[in-house]
Amino acid sequence: MALFDSDIASPFRIVNLVIGSLIVLGGIASFFPLGFRSVIIAIYTILFGSLVILAEFSLPSQIGRYASFLLSFIGRGLFYIFLGAIILAPGALRIVAGAVIILVGVIFVVLEFTPSIEPPTNMRSDEPGYEAAVGDTV
Repeated sequence: MALFDSDIASPFRIVNLVIGSLIVLGGIASFFPLGFRSVIIAIYTILFGSLVILAEFSLPSQIGRYASFLLSFIGRGLFYIFLGAIILAPGALRIVAGAVIILVGVIFVVLEFTPSIEPPTNMRSDEPGYEAAVGDTV
């Protein structure tokens, strides 16, 4: 899967990479002021941002099996809204990053109910390798 191909998935990939980077930056900003709670939230936020970025480059079987919500607009949109709300806090970077992430999350949720927009190739259940990634969950 090429990162910048000419199909409709390319804009979605770019948006997801930007959002993943904003989540990581928001996670780094969450370290301050130092405290047990802020460090735990920052670590999880950075890990989730890294997961979003990783999902754009490859589809490891663990993502398909344990984080299948990343394979749909509504799942990814709700995930972005959740992470944006966690990041949203006083401070310019956290306000901007949180608001942008929430906005993109809302747009993804709306896209789930827009039949004329097809999901990108890395978010389709008919993609080769998807069944092997998800496996038998029943």
